[in-house]
Amino acid sequence: MKLSLLALAGLATAQNCTLPSTYRWTSTGPLAQPKSGWVSLKDFTTVPYNGSHLVYATTHDTGSAWGSMNFGLVTNWTDLSAAPQNKMNYATVAPSLFYFSPKNAWILAYQWGPTSFSYRTSSDPTNANGWSNVQTLFTGKITGSSTGVIDQALIADDTTIYLFFCGDNGKIYRSSMALDKFPGSFGDSYTTIMSDTTNNLFEAVQVYTIQGAAKEKYLMIVEAIGSNGRYFRSFTAESLGGTWTKQAATEQNPFAGKVNSGATWTNDISHGELIRVSADQTMLVDPCNLQLLYQGRAPGSGGDYGKLPYRPGLLTLVR
Repeated sequence: MKLSLLALAGLATAQNCTLPSTYRWTSTGPLAQPKSGWVSLKDFTTVPYNGSHLVYATTHDTGSAWGSMNFGLVTNWTDLSAAPQNKMNYATVAPSLFYFSPKNAWILAYQWGPTSFSYRTSSDPTNANGWSNVQTLFTGKITGSSTGVIDQALIADDTTIYLFFCGDNGKIYRSSMALDKFPGSFGDSYTTIMSDTTNNLFEAVQVYTIQGAAKEKYLMIVEAIGSNGRYFRSFTAESLGGTWTKQAATEQNPFAGKVNSGATWTNDISHGELIRVSADQTMLVDPCNLQLLYQGRAPGSGGDYGKLPYRPGLLTLVR
C-alpha cells in the first residue's frame, strides 16, 4: 500500500507542471494547404470534440474577399492535410470557438460583422453552416487605431465572463459581464489594461486558465512584430480582472518565435490558439502538455496582406 501511495504521489507531482521561464518547442511543417480558390488559411481556433480536434479558420481568396471555414474532424494533427475544408456561407473572420456550458450552447465569436464584435450559436459546431443568425457581442469603439477593435478573446471564471481584444496599436482592452447574462452583448464599455509600443502589443490576444496553478492562474499570449517576424509574448495574472505580469516577453526570450519554435518552414509564429483540455468557457490548458496551433508562411513571401500564404502548423513544448 505504501508503494502504491508513493507511486500515486509521484504521478500527481509529475503531472502538476508550472510554466517554464524559457520556452523551447518542436514544430511540424505546414499541416494543410488551402483548397482551390483560397490562398490563405489563418487565425485558427480549435477545441477538443468527441475525442477529435475541431478547427475553424479565416480564409482569403485569390481576389479581395475574406471568408471563413472549418475542417472536418481529425484525431491526429497530421490528418489535417486530408480533412475536408468546409466553406462557410457567412464570414466569421478571426473566429473564437467555445462551448458555453451554463447554457449548453456552442459560441462562435468573430470580428467584422455588423457590430464591433459578433457571435452565433449552435448545437452542432461541426456543421460549418449550422450556426444561428448573427448576434451582437460588443459595440464599443476605440481611438488611435487604424483597424478598430480586432481579435476578440473570451474567457470566464465562476462568476464573470471577460472579453479581451486588440487594435493593432500597442494596447490590450478588456470588457466584462456577469456570467448569467451570457450569451449577450458586452455593450460598449471597456478598460485599457495594457499599453506598450505597437510592435510589442500588436494583435491576436488569447487568454487561458492554467490547469493546476495555485497562484498565477491565467496565461495571456499576444502577437508582436519583431526583427525576425511575428512572435508571441506571454503574461500571467492571478485573476482575469487583475494586473498582467510579463512572463516570456522579448523577441530573444519569447513565448514562441523564430528563436525557439524549432520551425524551419516559417519565421512567423502568428495568430492561433493553444490546444485546450476542454472546450468550455474556462479556456483550460495543461502546462505539462502545451501545444500551439499557429499560422506560418514561407520566408520571403510578401505582397498584399490578405494573400500572404499562411498555413497551419503545430508547436509542441519540449519539457
